[in-house]
Amino acid sequence: MHKNGNITSYRYELRERILRKAMFLFKQRGVKNVKMDDISQALGISKRTLYETYDNKEQLLLEGVKMDNEQRRQELDDFINEKPRNEIEIMVKFVRMQMAELKDINPLFFRELSRYKPIVAYLDQCKEAQTSHTINFIRKGVEHGYFKSSLNYEIVLEMGEAVMNHVMENKIYERFPMREIFYNYVSVLMRGYCTDKGIVELQKLF
Repeated sequence: MHKNGNITSYRYELRERILRKAMFLFKQRGVKNVKMDDISQALGISKRTLYETYDNKEQLLLEGVKMDNEQRRQELDDFINEKPRNEIEIMVKFVRMQMAELKDINPLFFRELSRYKPIVAYLDQCKEAQTSHTINFIRKGVEHGYFKSSLNYEIVLEMGEAVMNHVMENKIYERFPMREIFYNYVSVLMRGYCTDKGIVELQKLF
């Protein structure tokens, strides 16, 4: 085995295997319904090995959420860097990524994240950075003629968050799949802030 500092490559691989399996189970069943025993059994490792790697379920969940965010960011960055892309192409790619992820996620997963303060703090930190990034992205889309210049996009983003909070608080996902809710919401939203030029490009891709 090759060592990196004091941790062998086996340990790195084990940590990643645990994270991936745990996040799969959390998303499939909801966080509350998954015990550390379930994770160790699904991986075929001892509970002792699991606790030697992660102290508790909260730590495991936080690391898994961070891993997911990093993978999404990397996938989108790879798409953008592959060749020149306009803002509509990038937006549609992001929506497709979200749609694919929502396909197999139990809505309980999203509801239960709010019970863990470290995860809420991490997500709030991500939101602050993401909002700034999104506003800059939209400004470029306005400059290139794809997005309307007449809208206040800070208000648009706040309204978007309010809509998704309403969906979760009122358990609308019990009547409609999350993927369908998201698709209908973003379809209306995107057409609302796209210019005629943006809509033409949107119709080619989405």
